[in-house]
Amino acid sequence: MSKRQKSYLRGRYRAVFGYTGFILLCIGLIIMAPLLLAPIYGADGRLAAAFLIPGGTLAILGGFVWRAWVPREPFAMTPQEGAVAVVLSWLMALIVGAIPFVFTDGLSFNQALFEATSGWTTTGLSVIDVTATHPLVLFYRSLIQFAGGAGFAIIMLALISGPAGTGLSSAEGRGDQLVPHVRQSAAIVLQLYVAYAVLGTVALWLVGMSLFDAVNHAFAALSTGGFSTRPESIGYWDSFAVEAVISILMILGTTNFLTAYAVVNGRWRALVRSSEMQTLMVLLI
Repeated sequence: MSKRQKSYLRGRYRAVFGYTGFILLCIGLIIMAPLLLAPIYGADGRLAAAFLIPGGTLAILGGFVWRAWVPREPFAMTPQEGAVAVVLSWLMALIVGAIPFVFTDGLSFNQALFEATSGWTTTGLSVIDVTATHPLVLFYRSLIQFAGGAGFAIIMLALISGPAGTGLSSAEGRGDQLVPHVRQSAAIVLQLYVAYAVLGTVALWLVGMSLFDAVNHAFAALSTGGFSTRPESIGYWDSFAVEAVISILMILGTTNFLTAYAVVNGRWRALVRSSEMQTLMVLLI
Protein backbone atom coordinates (compact mmCIF):
# COMPACT_ATOMS: atom_id res chain seq x y z
CA MET A 1 0.00 0.00 0.00
CA SER A 2 1.41 3.35 -1.03
CA LYS A 3 1.88 6.28 1.33
CA ARG A 4 -0.87 8.13 -0.47
CA GLN A 5 -3.32 5.28 0.11
CA LYS A 6 -2.34 5.02 3.77
CA SER A 7 -2.81 8.74 4.21
CA TYR A 8 -6.21 8.52 2.54
CA LEU A 9 -7.34 5.69 4.83
CA ARG A 10 -6.08 7.51 7.92
CA GLY A 11 -8.08 10.54 6.87
CA ARG A 12 -11.25 8.52 6.51
CA TYR A 13 -10.74 6.74 9.85
CA ARG A 14 -10.20 10.07 11.55
CA ALA A 15 -13.36 11.45 9.97
CA VAL A 16 -15.45 8.47 11.09
CA PHE A 17 -14.20 8.76 14.66
CA GLY A 18 -14.60 12.53 14.51
CA TYR A 19 -18.30 12.29 13.68
CA THR A 20 -18.68 9.50 16.22
CA GLY A 21 -17.24 11.89 18.78
CA PHE A 22 -19.91 14.44 17.91
CA ILE A 23 -22.68 11.88 18.46
CA LEU A 24 -21.11 10.86 21.79
CA LEU A 25 -21.04 14.51 22.83
CA CYS A 26 -24.78 14.75 22.22
CA ILE A 27 -25.46 11.47 24.03
CA GLY A 28 -23.54 12.79 27.02
CA LEU A 29 -25.76 15.87 27.04
CA ILE A 30 -28.86 13.65 26.93
CA ILE A 31 -27.61 11.67 29.93
CA MET A 32 -27.12 14.90 31.90
CA ALA A 33 -30.44 16.43 30.79
CA PRO A 34 -32.49 15.10 33.76
CA LEU A 35 -30.48 17.41 36.02
CA LEU A 36 -32.49 20.29 34.53
CA LEU A 37 -35.38 19.03 36.68
CA ALA A 38 -33.28 18.92 39.86
CA PRO A 39 -34.46 22.37 41.07
CA ILE A 40 -38.06 21.12 40.87
CA TYR A 41 -37.78 17.59 42.25
CA GLY A 42 -34.56 17.87 44.24
CA ALA A 43 -31.38 15.86 43.86
CA ASP A 44 -28.78 14.96 46.47
CA GLY A 45 -25.10 14.70 45.62
CA ARG A 46 -25.24 11.00 44.82
CA LEU A 47 -28.19 11.37 42.45
CA ALA A 48 -26.66 14.37 40.69
CA ALA A 49 -23.32 12.58 40.32
CA ALA A 50 -25.06 9.54 38.81
CA PHE A 51 -25.97 11.66 35.79
CA LEU A 52 -23.23 14.29 35.82
CA ILE A 53 -20.16 12.03 35.97
CA PRO A 54 -20.97 9.55 33.15
CA GLY A 55 -22.73 12.14 31.00
CA GLY A 56 -20.08 14.80 31.51
CA THR A 57 -17.23 12.38 30.89
CA LEU A 58 -18.79 11.12 27.67
CA ALA A 59 -19.56 14.66 26.49
CA ILE A 60 -16.02 15.87 27.15
CA LEU A 61 -14.45 12.80 25.52
CA GLY A 62 -16.77 13.02 22.53
CA GLY A 63 -16.22 16.75 22.16
CA PHE A 64 -12.45 16.34 22.25
CA VAL A 65 -12.48 13.59 19.60
CA TRP A 66 -14.87 15.59 17.45
CA ARG A 67 -12.83 18.79 17.54
CA ALA A 68 -9.55 16.94 17.04
CA TRP A 69 -10.55 14.63 14.19
CA VAL A 70 -13.58 16.01 12.37
CA PRO A 71 -12.64 16.97 8.79
CA ARG A 72 -12.42 20.69 8.06
CA GLU A 73 -13.60 20.23 4.50
CA PRO A 74 -16.80 18.61 3.13
CA PHE A 75 -16.62 14.85 3.63
CA ALA A 76 -19.04 12.31 2.15
CA MET A 77 -19.43 9.42 4.58
CA THR A 78 -20.33 6.08 2.97
CA PRO A 79 -23.04 3.82 4.46
CA GLN A 80 -20.30 1.44 5.63
CA GLU A 81 -18.47 4.21 7.45
CA GLY A 82 -21.77 5.46 8.82
CA ALA A 83 -22.48 1.97 10.15
CA VAL A 84 -19.22 2.03 12.10
CA ALA A 85 -20.11 5.41 13.64
CA VAL A 86 -23.64 4.30 14.53
CA VAL A 87 -22.56 0.97 16.05
CA LEU A 88 -19.86 2.62 18.17
CA SER A 89 -22.33 5.28 19.26
CA TRP A 90 -24.98 2.72 20.17
CA LEU A 91 -22.53 0.68 22.23
CA MET A 92 -21.36 3.71 24.17
CA ALA A 93 -24.94 4.92 24.66
CA LEU A 94 -25.98 1.58 26.12
CA ILE A 95 -22.94 1.11 28.36
CA VAL A 96 -22.56 4.66 29.64
CA GLY A 97 -26.32 5.15 29.70
CA ALA A 98 -26.63 2.24 32.13
CA ILE A 99 -24.45 3.87 34.80
CA PRO A 100 -27.12 6.22 36.22
CA PHE A 101 -29.37 3.23 36.96
CA VAL A 102 -26.60 1.54 38.94
CA PHE A 103 -26.09 4.49 41.26
CA THR A 104 -29.70 5.62 41.62
CA ASP A 105 -31.71 2.41 41.89
CA GLY A 106 -29.11 -0.02 43.19
CA LEU A 107 -29.34 -2.24 40.13
CA SER A 108 -26.55 -4.59 39.15
CA PHE A 109 -24.74 -3.53 36.00
CA ASN A 110 -26.46 -6.30 34.03
CA GLN A 111 -29.87 -5.07 35.17
CA ALA A 112 -28.91 -1.47 34.45
CA LEU A 113 -27.65 -2.43 30.99
CA PHE A 114 -30.95 -4.21 30.37
CA GLU A 115 -32.88 -1.08 31.39
CA ALA A 116 -30.75 1.23 29.24
CA THR A 117 -30.94 -1.10 26.24
CA SER A 118 -34.70 -1.36 26.64
CA GLY A 119 -34.92 2.43 26.67
CA TRP A 120 -32.62 3.28 23.77
CA THR A 121 -34.12 0.53 21.59
CA THR A 122 -37.70 1.45 22.65
CA THR A 123 -38.37 -2.14 23.72
CA GLY A 124 -40.14 -0.99 26.89
CA LEU A 125 -39.28 -3.87 29.22
CA SER A 126 -38.23 -2.73 32.69
CA VAL A 127 -36.76 -4.05 35.94
CA ILE A 128 -37.36 -0.81 37.87
CA ASP A 129 -40.02 -0.30 40.53
CA VAL A 130 -41.51 2.98 39.33
CA THR A 131 -43.23 3.58 42.67
CA ALA A 132 -39.89 3.78 44.48
CA THR A 133 -37.85 5.57 41.82
CA HIS A 134 -36.89 9.25 41.83
CA PRO A 135 -38.66 11.44 39.23
CA LEU A 136 -35.32 12.29 37.60
CA VAL A 137 -34.76 8.60 36.87
CA LEU A 138 -38.26 8.21 35.46
CA PHE A 139 -37.68 11.20 33.20
CA TYR A 140 -34.30 9.82 32.14
CA ARG A 141 -35.88 6.52 31.09
CA SER A 142 -38.48 8.36 29.04
CA LEU A 143 -35.90 10.69 27.49
CA ILE A 144 -33.58 7.96 26.23
CA GLN A 145 -36.63 6.13 24.88
CA PHE A 146 -37.71 9.30 23.08
CA ALA A 147 -34.23 9.83 21.62
CA GLY A 148 -33.98 6.19 20.61
CA GLY A 149 -37.37 6.33 18.94
CA ALA A 150 -36.29 9.27 16.82
CA GLY A 151 -33.03 7.52 15.98
CA PHE A 152 -30.45 9.54 17.85
CA ALA A 153 -28.12 9.50 14.86
CA ILE A 154 -30.84 11.34 12.94
CA ILE A 155 -31.08 13.91 15.74
CA MET A 156 -27.34 14.48 15.52
CA LEU A 157 -27.57 14.78 11.74
CA ALA A 158 -29.62 17.94 12.20
CA LEU A 159 -26.45 19.53 13.56
CA ILE A 160 -23.97 18.11 11.03
CA SER A 161 -23.35 20.23 7.96
CA GLY A 162 -22.56 19.08 4.45
CA PRO A 163 -23.10 15.63 2.96
CA ALA A 164 -21.55 13.79 5.90
CA GLY A 165 -24.89 12.73 7.29
CA THR A 166 -25.89 10.58 4.32
CA GLY A 167 -23.96 7.54 5.45
CA LEU A 168 -25.15 7.92 9.03
CA SER A 169 -28.76 8.14 7.93
CA SER A 170 -28.45 5.02 5.79
CA ALA A 171 -26.69 3.16 8.59
CA GLU A 172 -29.55 4.00 10.99
CA GLY A 173 -31.99 2.49 8.52
CA ARG A 174 -33.65 5.83 7.85
CA GLY A 175 -34.85 6.58 4.34
CA ASP A 176 -36.90 9.66 5.17
CA GLN A 177 -34.97 12.23 3.16
CA LEU A 178 -37.59 14.95 2.83
CA VAL A 179 -35.50 17.47 0.90
CA PRO A 180 -32.31 17.09 -1.18
CA HIS A 181 -29.98 18.34 1.55
CA VAL A 182 -29.45 15.76 4.30
CA ARG A 183 -28.97 18.30 7.08
CA GLN A 184 -32.15 20.15 6.16
CA SER A 185 -34.05 16.86 5.91
CA ALA A 186 -32.85 15.77 9.35
CA ALA A 187 -33.78 19.14 10.83
CA ILE A 188 -37.33 18.75 9.51
CA VAL A 189 -37.57 15.26 11.04
CA LEU A 190 -36.40 16.65 14.36
CA GLN A 191 -38.88 19.52 14.21
CA LEU A 192 -41.78 17.17 13.47
CA TYR A 193 -40.83 14.81 16.29
CA VAL A 194 -40.47 17.61 18.83
CA ALA A 195 -43.75 19.16 17.66
CA TYR A 196 -45.49 15.82 18.18
CA ALA A 197 -44.07 15.64 21.70
CA VAL A 198 -45.14 19.17 22.63
CA LEU A 199 -48.66 18.76 21.26
CA GLY A 200 -48.97 15.33 22.87
CA THR A 201 -47.83 16.66 26.23
CA VAL A 202 -50.36 19.49 26.13
CA ALA A 203 -53.16 17.13 25.07
CA LEU A 204 -52.41 14.64 27.87
CA TRP A 205 -52.22 17.46 30.40
CA LEU A 206 -55.60 18.79 29.25
CA VAL A 207 -57.26 15.38 29.68
CA GLY A 208 -56.13 14.98 33.26
CA MET A 209 -52.47 14.00 33.58
CA SER A 210 -50.00 16.01 35.62
CA LEU A 211 -47.44 17.84 33.51
CA PHE A 212 -44.70 15.41 34.56
CA ASP A 213 -46.81 12.36 33.67
CA ALA A 214 -47.87 13.99 30.41
CA VAL A 215 -44.28 14.58 29.28
CA ASN A 216 -43.21 11.04 30.13
CA HIS A 217 -46.18 9.39 28.45
CA ALA A 218 -45.93 11.58 25.35
CA PHE A 219 -42.31 10.44 24.98
CA ALA A 220 -43.31 6.81 25.57
CA ALA A 221 -46.21 6.89 23.12
CA LEU A 222 -44.30 8.55 20.28
CA SER A 223 -41.45 6.08 20.58
CA THR A 224 -43.99 3.25 21.03
CA GLY A 225 -41.73 2.02 23.81
CA GLY A 226 -44.26 2.19 26.61
CA PHE A 227 -42.25 3.22 29.68
CA SER A 228 -44.68 4.60 32.25
CA THR A 229 -44.50 6.47 35.54
CA ARG A 230 -47.21 4.22 36.99
CA PRO A 231 -47.30 0.46 37.65
CA GLU A 232 -50.70 0.29 35.92
CA SER A 233 -49.41 2.34 32.96
CA ILE A 234 -52.21 4.42 31.39
CA GLY A 235 -54.75 2.15 33.09
CA TYR A 236 -54.06 4.23 36.20
CA TRP A 237 -56.21 7.05 34.78
CA ASP A 238 -59.00 4.76 33.51
CA SER A 239 -59.82 7.43 30.95
CA PHE A 240 -60.99 7.05 27.36
CA ALA A 241 -59.60 10.51 26.57
CA VAL A 242 -56.13 9.53 27.80
CA GLU A 243 -56.23 6.31 25.79
CA ALA A 244 -57.37 8.19 22.69
CA VAL A 245 -54.54 10.73 22.90
CA ILE A 246 -51.99 7.96 23.52
CA SER A 247 -53.31 6.02 20.51
CA ILE A 248 -53.02 9.07 18.25
CA LEU A 249 -49.47 9.71 19.43
CA MET A 250 -48.52 6.10 18.76
CA ILE A 251 -49.92 6.34 15.24
CA LEU A 252 -48.00 9.58 14.67
CA GLY A 253 -44.87 7.92 16.01
CA THR A 254 -45.16 5.11 13.47
CA THR A 255 -46.08 7.34 10.52
CA ASN A 256 -43.47 7.74 7.81
CA PHE A 257 -41.96 11.22 8.06
CA LEU A 258 -42.31 11.68 4.31
CA THR A 259 -46.07 11.26 4.66
CA ALA A 260 -46.22 13.50 7.72
CA TYR A 261 -44.20 16.21 5.96
CA ALA A 262 -46.51 16.08 2.94
CA VAL A 263 -49.59 16.45 5.17
CA VAL A 264 -48.04 19.39 7.04
CA ASN A 265 -47.52 21.09 3.68
CA GLY A 266 -51.17 20.61 2.74
CA ARG A 267 -50.81 17.53 0.55
CA TRP A 268 -53.49 15.48 2.33
CA ARG A 269 -53.79 12.99 -0.52
CA ALA A 270 -50.39 11.61 0.46
CA LEU A 271 -52.03 10.25 3.61
CA VAL A 272 -54.54 8.26 1.57
CA ARG A 273 -52.04 7.14 -1.06
CA SER A 274 -49.45 5.89 1.41
CA SER A 275 -49.37 2.09 1.34
CA GLU A 276 -47.92 2.11 4.85
CA MET A 277 -50.85 4.12 6.23
CA GLN A 278 -53.34 1.95 4.35
CA THR A 279 -51.85 -1.19 5.85
CA LEU A 280 -51.71 0.36 9.33
CA MET A 281 -55.37 1.42 9.20
CA VAL A 282 -56.44 -2.05 8.05
CA LEU A 283 -54.53 -3.67 10.91
CA LEU A 284 -55.96 -1.22 13.45
CA ILE A 285 -59.53 -1.67 12.25
